[in-house]
Parts: sequence; structure tokens; C-alpha cells
Amino acid sequence: MNSKKIIVLLSLLVVVLIAIFIIIYFYQNKDKSDLDNVEINTKGTDLTVEYKEEELTGEWSDYVAKINLSDTKTTVEGKGVNFSGNTITINSAGAYYITGSISDGNIVVEAGENDEVQLVLDNASITSKQTAPINGITASKLTITLADNSENNITDSETYTVFTDSEKSEPDGAIFTKTDLIINGNGKLIVNANYLDGIVSKDGLKIINSNININSKDDGIRGKDYIAINNAKINVVSGGDGIKSTNNEDTELGYIAIEGGTISIDSKADGIQAETILNISSNASINITTKGEIVSSNNSNDRFYRGGYKGETVGSSTSSEDSTSSKGLKAGNEITINGGNIEINSTDDSIHSNGIIVINNGDIELSSEDDGIHADTNIAINGGDINISKSYEGIESAYVEINGGTIAVVTSDDGINIAGGNDNSSIEGRPGQNNFTSVASSNRKLVINNGNISVNANGDGLDSNGSIYIKGGNITVAGPTNAGNGALDYDGECVVTGGNLIVYGAYGMWQNPSNNSTQYSLTFQTSGKAGDKIILKNDSGTEIAVFEAEKTYGVITISNPSINQGDTYTLYVNGTSVGSLKANSIVTSNSSLNNGGMGGPNNGGMEQPNGGKQKKFN
Repeated sequence: MNSKKIIVLLSLLVVVLIAIFIIIYFYQNKDKSDLDNVEINTKGTDLTVEYKEEELTGEWSDYVAKINLSDTKTTVEGKGVNFSGNTITINSAGAYYITGSISDGNIVVEAGENDEVQLVLDNASITSKQTAPINGITASKLTITLADNSENNITDSETYTVFTDSEKSEPDGAIFTKTDLIINGNGKLIVNANYLDGIVSKDGLKIINSNININSKDDGIRGKDYIAINNAKINVVSGGDGIKSTNNEDTELGYIAIEGGTISIDSKADGIQAETILNISSNASINITTKGEIVSSNNSNDRFYRGGYKGETVGSSTSSEDSTSSKGLKAGNEITINGGNIEINSTDDSIHSNGIIVINNGDIELSSEDDGIHADTNIAINGGDINISKSYEGIESAYVEINGGTIAVVTSDDGINIAGGNDNSSIEGRPGQNNFTSVASSNRKLVINNGNISVNANGDGLDSNGSIYIKGGNITVAGPTNAGNGALDYDGECVVTGGNLIVYGAYGMWQNPSNNSTQYSLTFQTSGKAGDKIILKNDSGTEIAVFEAEKTYGVITISNPSINQGDTYTLYVNGTSVGSLKANSIVTSNSSLNNGGMGGPNNGGMEQPNGGKQKKFN
């Protein structure tokens, strides 16, 4: 072979190798590039729901017909109504005034596709032993108006023998419509749903000003395209979800907007579930209790939750997802809380989003057997008063940003957790498992810009499978009492540039802030107990930090703007000095920490990179 052919072959080989390298590099970095471009939303989305004047007032014009319900003789005065057996069929537009009581009958709305139908219930009681007591099949919109000072009862049976579709799966609720449904008026509505759901709309659903009580075998209130609640009083006891939207095909639908009112839910599955966005205004008062069954394997950390109606699946109402989720507030894309009073006691996460959570304001009380607040992508807390009195992990997401508010967290595992932790609650394919794959590792951060934050954790206090950045606020972390966890635990860096930081706990896994911080921190190895009063003073006797320990501890780190380079500071416990440190370095520890007290000489010293993280032992 001559030299020219060899050169050509070698050139071709080089070109092929370069092409292969480019292809491999592209595919290896494609996902990362996409993930780096994931938007971190810290403001949330404002939902605007339009209401017509007549929807808000609950008024009606002269009725087309008056229906007097009776077991002996139901009478109809007017037009637009067909009466066959115990079934009353409304077939044209207009308002229909309904009063009286019937123990086995039903109302069917089968009007034109452009007809608006209004049912005015005035002390009406409708019980059906065969099908849905109210079934809206066709109309452009169905409005149920509850007359002033009236009490109205809707009750179905445990089995339906009359269906309106070929597959015999609908209706599947005591009040069921395939059209937009509006419930308004100042009266009261009581729904006893013995078959499956209480109130169902296959389109949009608005509930305005009304007083509604629902006791349902499965879901309480179910709307497909959206649910809008405006200044209503709603009480739901359900064997499935309390309130849910179900449209998962259109990203602009499947939302729930709560614009004032009082909502109480006692459910075995999710309390309030939006397929896309859940938005809560400042005028809402929400109380949710979920009672799903907790299922554990031999590993106590490997847990999931089974909630909801466990009977025979009929129609589309009960799904496998429903039967494994028992969260308080839940959304597929986003939860934004602009205010109000929210109290949740849940067996699964109290507040959960597969996307983002934004809390701008509100008084929020949470108690959970799993996470207090969890979002797969990011959590932004801009204000409000948040108290997580019980949780497995307190606040968890791939990215957490705190810009204000007062936050108290009590947890049996990690306090604030970035992108999962050592527990099995985030892995192994359990129902409702955590998913942080949508955010690149470089974006996995805890950022604290402001706020008053208190964490009491049996696991890691502030735990980041990424980095921590503290720029302001008042942060106190009562870390673990066991040596297998740390009050601070991070994989990247923990940079402190502002704020008041107090961290204490067991010393076995201790990490200090990073040496590339700009604000000085002091770490004292000293043992103490719950109730100790701890004070840090400078040479002049000025108190730099004061706090009372909530639990036993073996080490304390304090960082705040009053610690200055070259000055000496003394730590007092119950009035007695336990040691002094001169702030010669950004991270300064007492000398015993350099002698293996917290993982050997590479942990806790003055000049150790990233504060000297110790490798975790199994």
C-alpha cells in the first residue's frame, strides 16, 4: 500500500473518530443542557376566573315551570317538562322552580346544546333508588340555584340500575352533568352520595356563595376542565378525593381556583387535587384531614400510602392513582398560595406538586406522616406564617428559595431537603415517589434570602444534594442528636454571606459553612442539654447571639454580621464560659475539632475546604 492511501485511510479514521466523539458528547450532555434550561418559577401563576353577574347574585327570572315534588302526585305547572313515571325531563331553556319531596325520582336535563337551564331548588328533597337524582345530559350550561333560606337534599342509592350511556358507567354522581355546572344561591345543599361521587361536572364547575355538605362513597366534588370556588361554604366527607379536577389533556385546563370561602374536607384520598394548577386566594379558610392507610415494608423508611374508596371500580371515577395517594393539597403542575388560613393533617404529603409550589402569604398549619411541603421542581416561600408541627421531611424540592415569612419545621428526618436524601421515600418506585430528574444537579440549591426559619430535625437539618446559599434572614437549626446525621449536610458548598445563623446538634457528621463564605462563623465543640441558655459575647461583653437549646447537642456553629475578623468571642452556657475563639478565618473552630473529634483532622478545622465534610459511614 502506498503512502498516499495510508494518509487517506488515516484521515478518514480521524474524521470517523471525531464524529463519534461529537455524537457521544451530544447525547451525554443533551439532558443536562435541557435541565439547565428548566425555569425556576418563584412567583407562581395568577388564575383569573370570569363570573357573570347572574352567577354571582344567584337570581333568576320568571320561571318557565314550577315542579312540586310528591310521592303521591308530582305536579308540573308550565312548559318545557316531560313527566314519565318518576323521571322528570327538562327539554328547553329557562328557569325551573322545584320544591317538595320525592323518595324515588330523578330530574334529567336534556335540552338543546345552546340552551341554558336553571334549576331553582327551594326546600327540595330528591332521592333516587335507580340513578342520579339530578342528571344533566345536554345543555350549554346548567345552573343549580339554592333559594334563600332553603335546605335542599339530594340522595342516591348504593347501586344504579339506570344509566344514560351505552357503557353503563355514567352518571356516577348524585348530581351529574356533562355540561358546565354552576351552583349558586344563599341556600343550603346536602348531598348524600351512596353510589360513588357527590357532585360531578364533565366540563367546568363553579360554586358561588352556596352552603354545601357532601358525604360521598368516593370523590366529593369532581370537575373536569376546572373548579372555581367563590365565597362558598363547603364541607366534604369522602371515601375518595375531597375536591378534584381531572383534565390532563389540555395544559390550560384541569385547574382549581379557590377565591374565598370556607372549605372543610375529611377524605381517605387526596383532599384537594388539581390536574394542573391549584390557586388559593387570601380570603380562603381551608381545613383538610386525609386518612389514607400507611403501608410499610421491613424497611421503616420504605413507605407509601393507600387511600380512597376500595370497592368495585365503576366508570372512570376511581383510579389506581387515587387509591395510592392521600395528600392534603396536590397539583400536577403548580400550587400557588396567596393567603388565607390553611390547616392540614395528612397521612401523605400535606402540600405536594409535581412541578412547583409558591407561597406568597397565609397562615399555614401542617401535620404530615410524610413531607410537609414537597415539589419536584422548586419551592418559593415569599411570605406567610408556616408551621410544620409534624413531618417525615419538612420542606423538600430540587430547588428551594426562601425570601420571607416565618417558618417552623419539626421533622423525624430532614428539615429542609434539596433533591432527596438517604431515605427510601424518594426512590424504589413506590407510589407517589419523589422525582427530581427535571432539574439539573447544578440547579439543586437551597437559597435563603430572608425570613425567620426554625428547624428541629432528627435527621439532617439543612440537607442539600447540591449547595446551600444563606444571604439573609434569621435561621436556627436544632439538628440531630444521633451521630449519623448532621445539622448541615451538603454535597457542593454552603456559602454564608449574610443573615443570622445558629446551628447545633450531634458532632459525628458535622459540616461547617464553606471557607468561600464572606461572613464569619464560629464553631464550638461543647456538650449540653435541652433547656440550656446559650449566649455568645464579644470582648466588650456585648451579646452577639442568644438562644435556648431544644435538645441535647455536641457542637454549635454561629454566624452573623457582628462577628468581625480578629476579634475574640466567648460562648456561655447557663452563665458559665465553655470556650473562646478568635475569628482569624472565615470558618473558625476550637482546637479540639482538629484532633479527630468530628471525623478527624479534615473536619472542622480553620482552613478545611467546604468546611471539611466527613464521609458518611454506613
